[in-house]
Amino acid sequence: MSDVEGMLPGALAAWVEAVSGQSLRKVSPHFAGASREAWQVDVGSEADGRALFLLRDRGAKAGSARDAAVLAALASTPVPVPELIGWDASLSAVLLERLPGRSDFPAVDREEDREPTARHLMELTATLHRLDPAALEIEHLSLPERPEACAGDTLEQARVALAHLGEAADPLFEFALGWLEREIPSHVERYCLVHSDMGPGNFLYEQGRVTGLVDWEVAHFGDPMEDLAAIAVRDIATPIGPLSSRFAEYEESGGPPVDSARVEYYRALVLTRNSLMIGLGLADPPPGFDIVEMTMYQTSLMRAAALVLCDALGVDRPLPVPEEVLAEGPLVDAVRRDLRGVVEPALSDPAALRRLASIERATATLDHAARVGARLDRSDWEDLGSVLEGGPEDRSATQAALRHAIREQVATDAGLERRVAGYLARRMERLAERRRPLMGPLAERRPQTLAQTLESS
Repeated sequence: MSDVEGMLPGALAAWVEAVSGQSLRKVSPHFAGASREAWQVDVGSEADGRALFLLRDRGAKAGSARDAAVLAALASTPVPVPELIGWDASLSAVLLERLPGRSDFPAVDREEDREPTARHLMELTATLHRLDPAALEIEHLSLPERPEACAGDTLEQARVALAHLGEAADPLFEFALGWLEREIPSHVERYCLVHSDMGPGNFLYEQGRVTGLVDWEVAHFGDPMEDLAAIAVRDIATPIGPLSSRFAEYEESGGPPVDSARVEYYRALVLTRNSLMIGLGLADPPPGFDIVEMTMYQTSLMRAAALVLCDALGVDRPLPVPEEVLAEGPLVDAVRRDLRGVVEPALSDPAALRRLASIERATATLDHAARVGARLDRSDWEDLGSVLEGGPEDRSATQAALRHAIREQVATDAGLERRVAGYLARRMERLAERRRPLMGPLAERRPQTLAQTLESS
């Protein structure tokens, strides 16, 4: 074990060898997001060794235990998942077979693999939803008592996060959560096992076929429309093609009829919950939390949530804020030159290189925001005054009036609700423009207009 000594904590390394029955030969860190650490692990000799994947929860979480329980239940089904080698509650770790393929869809080796891979994902999503929950023994899961309970846990997560953030949370979240509470779906055809984070990034593929669905830590029994919503959410960052085609393929593969209203609801719910959970991380960053990258994702998700709420309320989406092309200041140019010319050549750690790119984007964003911020603030102030039909002249008082309207008036005043929804979407477009250098490709990626997309299919 000398050639990999120090790459895994001692207890974890010893456990991997014990449960696999072979010695560690190679260990490589793997980026796995904010909730878990991950490593690619090779055990045994080159000739008869095994390629494995190790995950461990960050902090006092139980995602790996939940992941292991679902994988064990799915092992004998037609749903392709990695083989569970072992899991340990005391280590908060799970050891899996390392499946062939890549997870960076749509950066496929051949362009012609893109559509077949997406079609196969929809076929497998339908296959998952056809499984009988009664035949799946997953100790920590139970069927919802009523349709409204399908959204219950996610809504509760959002409520708790909003309460923790308090007045520091953007008014968008209170508006979104109020709408979500009022519009909980009260009908579902059948309950099924829901992955809950289905889509690009959570499956492996090669040569146009999905080799395995991964990351089952938040799976539960619920409404199958939630998985279609998750695919629509992940499409924002990683385009998967026209949702009309994807959902038609799902139905053709035996999935239940697509209910666009329920998909829209869960899409708004997931976007709101995920934005708030990132907000908790930003308010109190845990070790290893990439503040720059997470701010980028939160900005994209918040804008998407506001646009989806416009769709649900029948409000026209606002036009994007015109990009103001500005020459970067000399400080930004100097920082970039030093980062790329001096710091980057001295780094080999992938995590450090990721942070280097984050620092570069953050520096450019601060410079951009300083140049466009006053104009965007003035536009937002004028917009909010119009929405509130004048309102208080003091800016802080106007923000208080907006929160009052969201808490006390929009639920019974449809006209005001629509005006506020439109304002919040424009507000998020302005936020995205303020952070344009940070956003990168996400600056131009918005959620597909679901209802119109499905009607045209």
